[in-house]
Amino acid sequence: MTITAIANLKGGVGKTVVAGGLAHAAAATGRTVLLVDADMQGNSTKHLTGYTTSEPSPHSLADVLDRQTDLAMRDAIVAARRDGIHVVPSGFAELQAVSDQLGTKPGGEMSFARALKPVSGDYEHILIDCRPAIDLVSRSALYAADNLLIVVNPEDDAVDGLNSIQAALEDLAEYMDKVLPVAGIVINKLDGRRKDHAEVIDYLKEYGEADGIALLGDPIMHRGDISKLTNVGMGFDEHPANPVWSRNLHNNFIEILEKVAL
Repeated sequence: MTITAIANLKGGVGKTVVAGGLAHAAAATGRTVLLVDADMQGNSTKHLTGYTTSEPSPHSLADVLDRQTDLAMRDAIVAARRDGIHVVPSGFAELQAVSDQLGTKPGGEMSFARALKPVSGDYEHILIDCRPAIDLVSRSALYAADNLLIVVNPEDDAVDGLNSIQAALEDLAEYMDKVLPVAGIVINKLDGRRKDHAEVIDYLKEYGEADGIALLGDPIMHRGDISKLTNVGMGFDEHPANPVWSRNLHNNFIEILEKVAL
């Protein structure tokens, strides 16, 4: 069993696309998978389950981490639209309130690990879709994880987010005695026509080689159909027309999943 946190401190890089792609890859290959939505925006929750801020799930990660309710993680798990994928909904704004609350409690950073422990044996993969910020919930998610997958766009702002998360990992090691390995970097939203994108990829390759961090899979091209499928909770192997690009992207996620598994 592997717990993988999926993160970048820059929003909009496509963490949810990658988290969903990996979850669908696991389900398509017959592996048990749990996706925990630790982002207050709740995009993974909305896409995979249909729950929204106006029609939320009965229980959520917010209830699990809230010391007043102390709900068991197992009781917050719901089935996704696709068989084989289980989801812990985020709780949306309630998760932010819980994060603020946990900051005043002893052992708040251990809350995620404590909550996941009873269900960890039920799944081959647990994926945590983290928010683009380092608050207590994010630190707790990183502390609970076995490794980290960083999602980056070939843009300067996203690379800055990569540098920031490296600083967060250093803090995690220094102040919480947790050395979290980086499983690799996934490049998303590549525009092959742009010279600056090619230059950023060259930089990321040099960056990864210097720190021993691999670029996993092929860069994901910037396509509107990717967002469309993700937004309705479909895997890339479920594209109605079954185009070559969609099949290749699905296989790309299977390859990345193999690389993050311990």
